[in-house]
Order: sequence, then C-alpha cells, then structure tokens
Amino acid sequence: MSRLHSAAAVTTVCALSAAALLAVPLAATGAEPGVRINEVESSGGAPGDWIEFVNTSAVAVDLSGFVVKDDGEDEAYTFPDGSVIEPGAHLVLDQADAGAGDFAFGLGKEDQVRLFDPSAVLVDETSWAAHAAVSWGAREVDGIVEWAETSESTKGAANVFASDEPLGGTIAINEVDSQPADWVEFHNAGDAPLDISGYEIRDNSDDHRWQFLPDTEIAAGEFLVVEEGTIGLVGGVETAFRDPIGIGSADRIRLFDTAGVLVDDTQAWSGHAAIDGDAIAATLARCPDGEGAFVLAYATPGATNTCVMPDVVINEIESDGDATDWAEVVNSGSTPVDLSGWTVMDGDPVGHAAETTPLPAGTVLEPGAYLVFDQPKDFVFGLGNGDTVTLRDANLNIVDEHVYAAHAAGVLARCADGAGEFADIAVSTKGQRNACGNPVRINEVESDGGSPGDWIELVNPTASALDVSGVVVKDDDDTHSYVIPAATTIAAGGYLVIEGTDLGFGLGDGDSVRVFDGDLLIDSTTWGAGHAATTWGRCPDIAGTFAATAESTKGAANICAGAIPVSPWPGSADVRVLDTAPTFLEDSSGLDVQETSDGSFLWAVDNGEGRIWKLEAHADGSFSQIAGWESGKRVRFQKDAGDPNAAGPDTEGITVDGEGSVYVASERDNSAKGVNQNTILKVDPEASADDLVSEQEWDLTSSLPAVGANLGMEAVQWVPDSALDGALFDVNTAAPYDSADYAGHGGGLFFVAVEDNGHVYAFALGADGRATLVSEIAPGLPGVMALDYDSVLDVLWAVCDDGCQGQSAQITLNGTEQPGIAHFARPAGMPDINNEGFATAPASLSVDGERPVWWFADGFAAEALRVGTLPGVTGETPGEGPGENPGQTPGEGPVSSQPGGAPSGDDRDGAAGLAATGAEVPVALIALALMLVVGGALVAGRRRRVS
Repeated sequence: MSRLHSAAAVTTVCALSAAALLAVPLAATGAEPGVRINEVESSGGAPGDWIEFVNTSAVAVDLSGFVVKDDGEDEAYTFPDGSVIEPGAHLVLDQADAGAGDFAFGLGKEDQVRLFDPSAVLVDETSWAAHAAVSWGAREVDGIVEWAETSESTKGAANVFASDEPLGGTIAINEVDSQPADWVEFHNAGDAPLDISGYEIRDNSDDHRWQFLPDTEIAAGEFLVVEEGTIGLVGGVETAFRDPIGIGSADRIRLFDTAGVLVDDTQAWSGHAAIDGDAIAATLARCPDGEGAFVLAYATPGATNTCVMPDVVINEIESDGDATDWAEVVNSGSTPVDLSGWTVMDGDPVGHAAETTPLPAGTVLEPGAYLVFDQPKDFVFGLGNGDTVTLRDANLNIVDEHVYAAHAAGVLARCADGAGEFADIAVSTKGQRNACGNPVRINEVESDGGSPGDWIELVNPTASALDVSGVVVKDDDDTHSYVIPAATTIAAGGYLVIEGTDLGFGLGDGDSVRVFDGDLLIDSTTWGAGHAATTWGRCPDIAGTFAATAESTKGAANICAGAIPVSPWPGSADVRVLDTAPTFLEDSSGLDVQETSDGSFLWAVDNGEGRIWKLEAHADGSFSQIAGWESGKRVRFQKDAGDPNAAGPDTEGITVDGEGSVYVASERDNSAKGVNQNTILKVDPEASADDLVSEQEWDLTSSLPAVGANLGMEAVQWVPDSALDGALFDVNTAAPYDSADYAGHGGGLFFVAVEDNGHVYAFALGADGRATLVSEIAPGLPGVMALDYDSVLDVLWAVCDDGCQGQSAQITLNGTEQPGIAHFARPAGMPDINNEGFATAPASLSVDGERPVWWFADGFAAEALRVGTLPGVTGETPGEGPGENPGQTPGEGPVSSQPGGAPSGDDRDGAAGLAATGAEVPVALIALALMLVVGGALVAGRRRRVS
C-alpha cells in the first residue's frame, strides 16, 4: 500500500496487475511536505535492494533524522545530518553490502517501506504483495499518486511505465477451426488499432488467397474472426472467404501484409482438431493469446483462448521432510507428452522467475510415467510452510496447480494415485505410485527358494506401529490371494515376513507381488524373466526402487550393491530433553565440546542471528548456564563491525581449536540470503561481553562445490594433527597426511560438511588467510548436518538430520582413499527431527562405561537440546582421564560397545540430565571399531533446509 499519511487513504499495489487499484491525494501535511517514496527494488538490484525518494516540492528538503523502516520494528535506517534533497531531485538508499550502502534490512516479496519524520510521524508508506518483475514505482495522474510496476529500472531518475511506451497495433493468427465450420481468428495484442486493409490470408497453397476489404481495422486488444461467409477481395472482386480457401485436415494458415511480407504462420497441422471425438468443440489455438505454438483448444471465436492442457498432473509434493524439496508429476493420459521447456513454480512467480530451470528439449513423459522436478536441479527456491506449486508448459501456461496451507506431516499426494484429491499421507514415494491407503510397503522378495522357501517381506515405513490386519497379498494371478490375519501389527520401521507356506502359492520367475487395502492397490513390484540372483528388494531399504540386492536380509534392512549396512545406535536407546523451557533461539545448528583444566564446556550456535552459547557440561549429560553467556553472543563479519543492525553470518556449525579459539561455519551472509558464501570465522569468545567480531575469516566458496545459496557448508570440526598424521589420506600428496607439509596451519585441520552432496572436506587454514584442501570423504549419507571428532573412539562422526531419518556415519581414518565407514540409526527414543548439531563427551565424563552425547535440533524454541549415551571408558570418574579438546591425545582404554543402562524416569520431563545406572559392561575398544566397518564411500544426494 502507498499513501501520504495525512490523506488517510490507502493504495494497494497488487501483484496480479500492473495498474494501481486506488490512489491518494498528492498533498501532504507531514513535517516535510513534498517528499515521498518514488520507486522500490525488492528483489535484488545493483548492488541489492534499494529505495528511491523524490522531492516534488519547489524547495530543498532536509531529511536529517528522518527514519526509514520496512514492515518490521526491529531494524531501521536514519538519515544522517546534512541529508538534503533538492527540488525535483531523487535520492536513493542502497541495501548495505560488504561495508557499503545504507539500510541493513532486506526487502521481501511481501513487504513495506515507511518514511517517518524525526518526531516519528508517518510521512509516506508503500506495500506490495509480491516482487515486481522490474520495480514498483509511483506516478502522478491528475494530482493523485498511483503505484504500478515499472517497465524499466530508473534508479535515481524519473519512473518509466509500460503505458508510457505505446506499442502500436499488432496482429497474429490466434485460432483456427477446420471442421465443421472454417474460420480464422486474429488478435491485436497492441495498444492501438491496426489498419489491415489489403492484408492477405493464404492456406498451404499460394494459389489460394483472400484479402481484407479497405478500411478494415482491428481494435487494440480485440479479436477479429474471418468466417466462411466473410466478404473480402480476390483479384479485386468481392468474394466470400469460403470460395478461395477451404481449411483442410492437413493444412496451414498464413497472413501477409500489403507488401507481401509474411506476418504470421500457423505452421502445418495434420488432422482435424477434436476433443474426445467432438470436432465441433475443438480448434487449434495459441495460449496465451497470440503467443507460442498452436495446440488443441476449446472453440472460443472472438474471445480469449482456452487450450486443452495435456493430461499431466501434479501428483506428489515434498516441501519439508526430504533431502530436497520436490514435486512429482504423472502422465495420466494415454499418449506421450512432450515436456520440453516445462517448469514448476511456487507462490512467487515474479520474485522467483530466475530460480527455475526449464526441462531440456526432448523430455517426453510416457503414459503412466512419473517425473520429479527436484531442487536444486529444476528449481532453487524452497517450498514454504503454506505455498503454491504450479506446473507450467513452455509458454508458461498453467497445466496444473495445487495450493496447500501448511507442510504435510508426511507428504502431500493424490489418492487415488494420479487422479484423486491431495491428502497428507505417511510415506513418500518419489517417482513411484503414491502410497495411498495402508502405508505398508513391499520391501524384499525371495522367489527362488530361500530358507525355508519363497517369502515376502513387508515393511512399516512410519514412525508408529501399523495394523496390517486384512491387507491382501497376491502374485500376478488374482486367484492367488493371502489375507493377513487379524491383530497383525508391524512395529515402527519394522518388518513382517510372510512365508511361502502361509501364502499358499509360489512365486515364479517373471512374477509380481501386489498388496491391496480392500480393492485399492497400495503397492506392487514385478521382476523380469528369471529370478534375482539374491533377492528382489528396495534399494535403498524401505524407500528405494526395486533391484537385485547384494544379499538376502530376511526380516532386516536390505543390503544393496555398494550400500553400507545400518546398525542400531551403539549407545542407550533412550534420550532426554535438557531444555524443557526456552533456552536457545529457534534456528539451532552446531555443537562442540571443549575440555579444559576448568572442566568440559558445550558450545552451541544458532544460524538465524549467528549467536553462540557456552555451557558447562556435566557427566550426567546435563548443563549449567555460565554467567555472561545466558543470552549468548553474536558473531559478526569483519565488514559489519560498525553496523550492529547487519543481519550477520548464517552460522551452521561451531568448533573449538587447541588454543581455545572458537570457529563458526557460515554458508551465506544473512543480508544476502540468495548467495552461497562458505566462510569460516574465528573469534575470541571472551573478547567482548556482547558481539564478537571475527578476528580472521577464510572464504572456502571457490574450494567447495558450487551449490544453491542454502545448500552449502553445514558443519565444521577441528581435529588435532595428532589424530590425523598418518591416518588421513592427503589428496595433494596421494599419501597419508603429514602435518609438516602445511606450514603455518596451526595444530590441526578443519573438517567441513556440505549439505548439497553430503561430503566432508578437510582444510588447512593458514595464518595468512589461505585455505588448502587436504582431503575429501564421502560418508555415504544423503546429507551431513553435523560433524564431531570422538577422541574416545578416535573416529569422526558425520550426522544427518530427518532427511535421512537421523542416521550417522562413523568414519575411521586408515591412511587410504577409502576410510572405514559404519552407519548407525538414531537412538530408538530419538524422534525423527531436524537435528543439526551433534557432540560427544570426552573420556573424562565417562561414568561406569558410558558417557554423554548431545543432539541439537533446528526449529524448536524449547526441547532443542537432547542427550543420550555412547560407550565410554570403564572405571572412570568425572574429572579424570585424558581429555578431548583442546588438542590433547585421544583417550585410550577399554570401552563398551553396548549401552550401559537406560536413564531412570521419563525421558521427556523431570530434571535435565541423564542418570547413570552404575551398570558396567566391559568390552574392548576393538569390538566397536570392527562393528560393520566397511571400506569405500558413496556419492550421496542433496539436502536442504530453508531457514
């Protein structure tokens, strides 16, 4: 909305129209009449967003002390002394960037700009509902102010609008009917009438010609239809259109001007248009009017075209719970559809116009086939908590669209698949038939004589027990049917094996397994001629497509070629919430543990404000607040040292080195959220009681893969050289790491994780600001959100969030290109939430063979920090034994590979902390080190989180 405050009238700038809806008097009675907001760039200009003001009065105006705000009250810009705007002049404020510019806040797609005088009196304001394609601008019409989209950016100069640039008249062939009646429709998309006297229509033969009569005109924006009986000229003689031209089933219509120059051409078609066999209802037309190729359409002579969209529908939408946002489409028709140039869009088609990639030429979707538009390959923007997903063809026509109010608890999917209404269902089936009805899935099939014979394994992919009573299982013969008995349930994530003797039928080569919920087919799989050499199962387990497995895993998780088995969490099954009351902010990210002579400390970081906390950690897993750290401290870029209102770094990880310096990993500057900038910032945590300006910064962006703005560096962990020498593989020397090769890098390396590909990279950070890549590790997870060096086990943990069900990878360095990798599930008592921080306790916090381990979840004001256990050093008491950070030799001694005892009491409330049970389970360290460790590393998929 835009208004001059004294007028008490409101003008709304509508994103759906370039025209102003209301207007307000120009005269103002504010403190400084004649100054108003004139133009706004809210979607990234040069160098960023900007706001333009104009002085419409006849005298200079002093803006010293005037205040500019967006729609919030937390940030503002105050004009400095001496800010004078001359009569008729323009004044521009730029968004601050890299130490230059004016205002720190960014302008959003639905935002506001307000101007206040020094007495806090509102002088002018403007709001918008979406980004403009170019910019939003004000203009005076008969003494009133209107807001509309400009036709070009005129920063610091008079605004220019499309209506100020007459297009003149234009003409295009718009619609053609060839049966049963012949007619051709033309459209003038210009803003002035066009004289088409003498213009000539031809079909596919130059001998068939018909001209418009003298004084024939097509009005601006109008349609003109030439019917069979329309009179024109042929050889100077008035003749009906039907006489020289009969539009055939394989034909073409062309338009020429008076000089014989081709103006437009439908190109040739073959076959009369028909919709479900009805030729009367159908034509060939352009959508939108006057643009693009001719396609099948409903007959609309003299009116806007309505084209028949292909039978391709949005079928499934993932906006929150997977490694990436995505939208699945399916061809529900009976003919192939060319998807070349098609795109998906969210609810901001203007602001995100440049954030979608059209499908490549030759993309064809066969009948019944699925195609997934995935992030960031096909689009960069994130699908929000309440958004719109629009499927568009190459001409930006809307083929299908779905509006949803909030993220699904599971996934939004059509039920029935490809045809029904959208529903929130528990199981994601990306690129496959939707899991409507009972969510039970087929997971593994033995069709060639297992133990004791054929069998079918079903899986419960949900987080709660699943009743499968009455579910029907069949092969490819409808007479072969097995009904699961009453009172049959499958535990959360569990498996149910149906033996061939219970089925009552055998499974052959080239057979199928189908599962029904009543009459609804809920899952199926078919294998080709022959049997699988091992078994036929989903790869990866539960969620993947079917393939031959690496080995039979009846009643357990599938093991696929190249896959790493997932073992149960090696510590306690239970976890406990520590922050039952709000303690941190809602954008919790990284954790790290520091051990000093004064005790152990837990460091935590938030990515929204770049705020860090220091907490005292105890052997029972609880923590205590430290004086001066109750509200944390903000980490600041060096460039923002003098600007307390700067948005600051998007700090995703935190670590402490051997000298006690704190480092945070930032994947972007929060004042420029659309740009990936992977930076490690070093701070002295005790340098200030408030903000901590970085002492040194290392930009790793060019050394890491090019990714989307919010898919970059997600974690950081310092590891001492004493744990790396001879153990880490150095890509520069193709040999085990030797710290002496990297002079001036300090006492260890910094490991960072990239969200987009799930890889881990080790860097030597030089005192001169240079960063040298030393090693790259692929831990085989779809994404890595947290890293931690475990000095007790001498391993590096890489942890994923709810995008891969909280799995973790334990990396054992062995001096080769293929470190040992073991995968573990999250603890059974841990909810599947967005844990982005992870830290293990040092040996000195071990009690009776177990020690604390912490997780930190994004998106929670309370219950963000949880604690569980891992095997520790037996016989230790708090405060004794070797330390972890900073830089001490990893702890040694026997450890337990099994959990000690469960914590007493309820794990959701009560006193914070994990009670030790006193149970002692002595097991050698080597037992855990050998636990399902496999060589190799997998190139993984992508992970995103929109903050």
